[in-house]
Amino acid sequence: MGGDRRPNSTPERRVLTVRFVRTLGQPDRVYVRRSDGSEASWSFPSFGNGPPHDLVHLVVESHVGLRAGFWGRVDAGADPARINAEANRKGGANKYAGFGDDLRELYLAEAVTNVMWGVPGIEAVDRVAIAKANCERAGIELPPAIGEATFRLLAVEVAAASDAWRALGTAGTLECTFAPGTAPSN
Repeated sequence: MGGDRRPNSTPERRVLTVRFVRTLGQPDRVYVRRSDGSEASWSFPSFGNGPPHDLVHLVVESHVGLRAGFWGRVDAGADPARINAEANRKGGANKYAGFGDDLRELYLAEAVTNVMWGVPGIEAVDRVAIAKANCERAGIELPPAIGEATFRLLAVEVAAASDAWRALGTAGTLECTFAPGTAPSN
């Protein structure tokens, strides 16, 4: 008889593994192992001691529990390097169509991430207002569950990720995991 067959066992949770690689004097890189075992990678300009935008996306999407934000789409097979190259050639309002048809969660992820990335010292109430405005510009609504408490917690989590990035010094790797759609319990 082959394999472990436990009918009441918990199904295996999908987990994406992301390695952010910092190398002084070169573009930083992201290496991804999707939950299905496939891989992707791309480079991005260094922001010095500031955390990579995609790292802040990971923090935000992990906390908010998005399934179809940036990282959920990467796990589902999106190739950001190819999509960005195509978007740069195409331009226009629909230049990111390579990420899929229904981009609402991606826009939500971007609206919240942009409020958290590179914007220290803003009170949670102000972050909510800015995120709402960002969402309105994208034609979506900020869900009521994403309020001041969410932004206070995100500020702590983004600061921790930023500290971990800075601790790499001039070179190193920061490894993170992401389970699409599974927000931690509070």
